[in-house]
Amino acid sequence: MDKMQIKIIGVVLAVALIGTAVYYSLTYQNETILNIQYPTYQLMNFGSYDDLNTFLENSGESGSNSGVSLGGRDITVPSLSEMDGGDSFAAMDAEQSKSYSGTNIQELGVDEPDIVKTDGTYLYVISESKLYIILAYPAEDAEIIATISFNDSETPQNLFIYGERLAVITQSYLYYNYPLKEIHEGEDGGSEPGSPDDNATVSRAYDMIWTDTTTTHLYIFDVSVRSSPVQTQDIQMKGYFSNARMIDSFIYVITTYYDYNMYEPTGNDIYIPQYSVNGLVKDIGLSSIYYIDFPGTSKTQTNIISVDILDDTLDVTAEVFLLGDTSTVYVSTDHIYITSYSYNYDYTTYQELMDTYVLPYLPSQATSDLESIDSLSLEEYQKTTVVEWIIQNYVDSLDEDQKQTIARQLVAQYEKTIIHKISIDNGDITYMSQGTVPGTLLNQFSLSEYDGYLRVATTIHGWMMRPYLSNSIDSYNNVYVLDDALEIVGTLENIAPDEQIYSVRFLDSICYLVTFKQIDPFFVIDLSDPLNPVILGELKIPGYSTYLHPVDDTHVIGIGMQESQVKVSLFSVIDVFNPEELATYMVERQTDSYSWSSSTALYEHKAFLYDEEKQLLIIPISTNYKESAYVFDVSMQEIMLKGIITHESDEIEDDEDPEYYGRYWYRDYSYSIKRSLYIEDVIYTVSDAMIQMNMMDDLSYINSIVLS
Repeated sequence: MDKMQIKIIGVVLAVALIGTAVYYSLTYQNETILNIQYPTYQLMNFGSYDDLNTFLENSGESGSNSGVSLGGRDITVPSLSEMDGGDSFAAMDAEQSKSYSGTNIQELGVDEPDIVKTDGTYLYVISESKLYIILAYPAEDAEIIATISFNDSETPQNLFIYGERLAVITQSYLYYNYPLKEIHEGEDGGSEPGSPDDNATVSRAYDMIWTDTTTTHLYIFDVSVRSSPVQTQDIQMKGYFSNARMIDSFIYVITTYYDYNMYEPTGNDIYIPQYSVNGLVKDIGLSSIYYIDFPGTSKTQTNIISVDILDDTLDVTAEVFLLGDTSTVYVSTDHIYITSYSYNYDYTTYQELMDTYVLPYLPSQATSDLESIDSLSLEEYQKTTVVEWIIQNYVDSLDEDQKQTIARQLVAQYEKTIIHKISIDNGDITYMSQGTVPGTLLNQFSLSEYDGYLRVATTIHGWMMRPYLSNSIDSYNNVYVLDDALEIVGTLENIAPDEQIYSVRFLDSICYLVTFKQIDPFFVIDLSDPLNPVILGELKIPGYSTYLHPVDDTHVIGIGMQESQVKVSLFSVIDVFNPEELATYMVERQTDSYSWSSSTALYEHKAFLYDEEKQLLIIPISTNYKESAYVFDVSMQEIMLKGIITHESDEIEDDEDPEYYGRYWYRDYSYSIKRSLYIEDVIYTVSDAMIQMNMMDDLSYINSIVLS
């Protein structure tokens, strides 16, 4: 047993004795008022690229993979002989007068990318590794008129269409290996790469290391002649595709470049963030690289680029932000909000939290015990473990009210979300401010900008209190209102204790909130006074909703689950103090008691199609593995299933058993419907394998196109 292990065992035994001695003589202080304060981390630039690399190296996971070659793509367009009509189809003059559906978006005027778009005459569809341009209307004459193919290492993710311009976002993966530099330990115990000195020893030396570089591409095409798309730009930025929006003609693409991808393939290179336009690689200037120096080890890079889809002569704007591990992205017409969930602290910050929120409830001996830890030669994680043991030993003897007070103050520090506000204006990207709220977000609908304020809905789960209280506290939910500087000015906390948020939707000055544990409370929250949010009404019903869709000012559609089956609800909030569930539809349970149903629309709002004027609702739903399009008529009194549209494979011969193709060992998901849309009176359903057209009134079959 080495000396360090003996020290750890010794201090644990000593603390155990101390804890036993004081167990019966503890005196308690009165409960304090909860007053959580969060630090604001300064936004800074680097003085040099060496400073940037030093910052990354201090995270313990840095390096560089600059200089790695980037991928590309090819366009394949059918020849005139391959196309039935042989004509070049331009946009029809009557296109603007057609009625057609757009992508289901969160904010009016902020388009979201998707795998399918239409302009009322053509469909633009991503399927597998290709993008298809399809003459879609009239449906009887529908046909593929152009195909854009991508490299094997490249996967198309999303697209935008704006007039006669098409934007396609892809992601490419390149894997490679390289010799890892030896890490030498000197006499002082420190380590550094490179040649060893006379007294250094090799502590780590591997022949090769495998890593990958992931690049996001933004391709822009001129599709004024739909059958012959012409690529005008290829913009590339390292990192995984995170999200994108289009406001007017400006596209904003966000990528996430993880610090473990920054290993240095050559001994002398330093890492410099770069992007490329049409093959020309450009360094990102230091004035466009920002960081906040907050506790934690992650130095994940968030990249934002903007480009005008209409003007190829305008420069691309590229900004880099080192904000930690980012998660949720919400975009209004004027701002991008990027959130990061903060959970990691260094030992110094950890001590400060104990001093502020825990020690005031404990006897003075606890302070002495904790101070003794600093004199031990332990790593920070070892000190943290011993501190947790000490704290838990003392806290176990407190009453439940005192434990809950400590827990609520600590959990608000450990489960918190940092929000970064970034201004966007005609392609310009400017960091504005940051703020912090207790709890975690569900998704982009947890955020909403309205009348100069940002509204945020969060859940505190409580499980992170186990190291201090032996068990977790009950979860609870909150709604916060933040001002322009992202300072909290309005608070509504402790909503639905012991439950968590399953869906949220802000509509002007109202927030609809669904929580769940055993039943589904549907809350109506008034935000008309941003400083004093208040719950107006609550409805408790079985099941839960995971997506809420406003129908009008007084009605909301919810899609969720009840008893393992998909459930669609129509809520009325005409009386905000007494919301009602006017109508429901539940997928019928099959004869098998273990049967279940599911829907992509439960977690992907773009799969949800609703049109108020047509009283049309279409949702993909599966009762085994393949999703079909459930078509509903929705009035203000009922939800009525009109019919089900299914994509079928022609590969099943008449003499074959169709049940074979539904069994668990055979899963052909290519015929699972992903999206639905309409042009005029025709419904278009899209799977990876095909596009099918049906009449809206009676769902009769019109035509279909095989994609793959």
